Amino acid sequence: MVTVRTKRQRAYPTAGGVTRVFAREAGPRLMFDASALTKRYAWEPGRERVLGLFALAGELLVAAHCQTEVASALLRRRREGSLPPEEFDRAWAAAQSDVADMTRVPLDAHVERFAFAAMEHGSLRAMDALHVGSAVVAGVDLFVTADRRQAHAAQGLGLQTELVPG
Repeated sequence: MVTVRTKRQRAYPTAGGVTRVFAREAGPRLMFDASALTKRYAWEPGRERVLGLFALAGELLVAAHCQTEVASALLRRRREGSLPPEEFDRAWAAAQSDVADMTRVPLDAHVERFAFAAMEHGSLRAMDALHVGSAVVAGVDLFVTADRRQAHAAQGLGLQTELVPG
């Protein structure tokens, strides 16, 4: 069951650096793991789908550690030269702004219990399992990832899951 929410304003950075404001309608509660969320800030396969899901969401959620993983992914791209420094600065500022507006699911014993269950369902790293555990505890309508093993584990725990191209 989807909870009805009122309209709210939300700013989104665009490719040209111009900020557009959209009214958010009631919609599903979506959680993005770091592999999917990073696609919002870096040009790679699956980006358009992630942007589309952002537009549909009534509430956006992330695990407590997600921002750190997004930072790691963006910094790796900058070091490798696939994300120029000025583009990194734009992407990182946008990620920080977005995460500040999202609901963060705190790491607690419940999240850890479901993360353990996710690791039993598949060969997940602890950080990936924490995303799944957070989604279960938060009771999201859709968990979005670009990691096939993580998607499989999430489905095994009963989460509606979308695997975006990666």
